[in-house]
Amino acid sequence: MAFIKKILSLLFLVVLFISAVACNKDVIKENSEEKPLKEENVVKVEEAEILFNNYSKELYTIKDPSNPPTFDEIAEKIKLYLTEEQYNAEIANRKFQIPELVSKQINKSIEVQDVKLEEQRKNGDGKIDYLYTTTFKVYDENSSKIYEKEGELTISTTNNELKIDREWSRGVKIDGLDGGL
Repeated sequence: MAFIKKILSLLFLVVLFISAVACNKDVIKENSEEKPLKEENVVKVEEAEILFNNYSKELYTIKDPSNPPTFDEIAEKIKLYLTEEQYNAEIANRKFQIPELVSKQINKSIEVQDVKLEEQRKNGDGKIDYLYTTTFKVYDENSSKIYEKEGELTISTTNNELKIDREWSRGVKIDGLDGGL
């Protein structure tokens, strides 16, 4: 009887050891950089373009240069397109004020015509990096000119919603202005 108890105890320890090793492998897999993307975290370029187009229109559209939306009005509209970190960074950089200042200084309206995204890289964390081109029309009743702004963009999925995680641009020089958009 004692022999059977020893064998059962030994068998129990072997099963316990195998379970611990298997569990540890699962933890290592979970913490690995090589996680496969979950289907709900896959970003499609068409969805990313819609998100970035809507963001760009909210940020840059100025219909009446004599009465442009304020920094706070733009910030409130833009908030839903950005991760919290990116939103706070853009607030700190006063990015939402640039279209208002440009429009007032040149006394022209600004309209986003188009955005194009080109996927650059899928990151292991589900984020996708893009190069982008935004086409603007700057106009008044006497003239109109098209400008293109190029930059880089990272889009992520947060709570099953696409969010802009990073946005950087080279800027674009606007005629009649020392700076640009």
